Amino acid sequence: MSDGQTHIHEDGTVHAHEPGAESAHSHHHTNTRAVKNRLARVIGHLHAVERMVQDERDCAEILIQLAAVRSALNNVCKMILKDHMEHCVIDAIRNEDNDAITELNKAIDLLMK
Repeated sequence: MSDGQTHIHEDGTVHAHEPGAESAHSHHHTNTRAVKNRLARVIGHLHAVERMVQDERDCAEILIQLAAVRSALNNVCKMILKDHMEHCVIDAIRNEDNDAITELNKAIDLLMK
């Protein structure tokens, strides 16, 4: 941990907490590489959709591609959530860090909007 609010892992992954949200559990994410690869594909796909809009392609085609982007992004969210539950939340429970559950609930609320 670098400053109590930011965690930098061996693979270069950085995880930050909101200011003042001190957490007793560690953040070790096992799927970082897979998440980064999937995000790169989502970003590439989204750029392709942007080009479709610029090229004034058919709206139905654009909507179908946006649905594919949303689905891919939802799958990334599932990977991160699963990893968080299997590692961070379990560690937090072992360390009696109830704030981690509160943070998870906030994140889920935002994710499901």
